[in-house]
Amino acid sequence: MLTRIITGVIGIIAAVGIITKGGMLFNAAVAVLAAVAWYEYNKMVENKGYHAYTLTGGVGALLMVLVAGAGYYFELEGVYTLAFIVMLTALFFIFSTIEGLWLHCNRGEQHWAENSALTAWGMLYCGLLFAHIILLRTFDGGPHIDLGFRVFEYGEICLWIVLLGTWASDTFAYFFGRAFGKTPFCSVSPKKSFEGAVCGFVGCFVTVLFLCIICLGIALWHAVAVALAVAIFAPVGDLIESIVKRSFDIKDSGKIFPGHGGVLDRFDSLLFTAPVVYYLLMIISALSMFQE
Repeated sequence: MLTRIITGVIGIIAAVGIITKGGMLFNAAVAVLAAVAWYEYNKMVENKGYHAYTLTGGVGALLMVLVAGAGYYFELEGVYTLAFIVMLTALFFIFSTIEGLWLHCNRGEQHWAENSALTAWGMLYCGLLFAHIILLRTFDGGPHIDLGFRVFEYGEICLWIVLLGTWASDTFAYFFGRAFGKTPFCSVSPKKSFEGAVCGFVGCFVTVLFLCIICLGIALWHAVAVALAVAIFAPVGDLIESIVKRSFDIKDSGKIFPGHGGVLDRFDSLLFTAPVVYYLLMIISALSMFQE
């Protein structure tokens, strides 16, 4: 627990500096995390005797993240950035299947269908989802927000709300689950309890709802929608990562964060909450413009 706390404190300090700075530093940090996540994913796949194609899958995942960052510097609208990312996803999906076909024909590699599918999943998991963390940080759906001690960019405050919500979900679920958990929640993660899941949901919902109302000043039903999205998809992201690890007989995706595991272990919830909230905020922003 001490190691976990120390790592968490250092991580929070680093996150504050990088997210506050934004720009090139933030984009580079997310790209590094995505690259490490791909490495972790590839090692998990290899543990079962399969192979994710790094030449196309890994490069494709990294390019998706870089395109998301480039959109900010070229002042592209979010919809155009998304269009480029979608095109890259389709293009590298085709390339990865061709790479697998070439390896099968020239090197006798087996499991072409499985390897191609695992490569595609890895591109989406480590590329497309990480790219949305940048898209959320650079989201320009409202004015800068003055909280008294500092003026925040709109996307920055949105990312902080999602981060604090996912942390609240993990924290409430962990401590209340240890204290009161008796009923198993899901076979994918036997240590998680129903009681912990409920407390995690409530703690996350209340945290996000409060932050949305205080920081964003959006309508109550918009705040409720965002809070529900984070409270629902934070544990979903955690369970998805758990079933991925269980599928490959791995306990932790990596060891880069002492006491916390790997990048995928630490960012599993954010990988699902960031995209969902990003699109939800886009809808809210569009509705607000339409009403005006």
